[in-house]
Amino acid sequence: MSARLAAALLVSALTLGACATEPPEPRPATTAAAPRGPACEGTLRVTNNSARIVSRLHLRDAALTNWGPDMLGRDVMAPGQSKTLRAPGPGVYDMRLLWADGQATERRRVTICTETPVSVGDFGITAR
Repeated sequence: MSARLAAALLVSALTLGACATEPPEPRPATTAAAPRGPACEGTLRVTNNSARIVSRLHLRDAALTNWGPDMLGRDVMAPGQSKTLRAPGPGVYDMRLLWADGQATERRRVTICTETPVSVGDFGITAR
């Protein structure tokens, strides 16, 4: 390599290096739909506003197809009764309940944390 070519490459490298700026400050990763207020613990408050007894209540991750265990266990929810239940964690769930007469109703894509108040009516499930 000639001295002239080596000098030209060195000058070019120094010129480009002078144009470089400091790298930007690293930013923390953002999370989608972070809950506001107190930390989300995956709890939901279910109120039976129907005229019937709720005998079973199931949750499942909205991405799954099999229903999880009965969240009420041996308990039932009489009309007017409320219960606070804990989901496996915060997230988007499908909910299914059975009344004592064997009829069932479902609600898809309930976001636990932002829609924690859940109301059971004679015609279905409402989540706010």
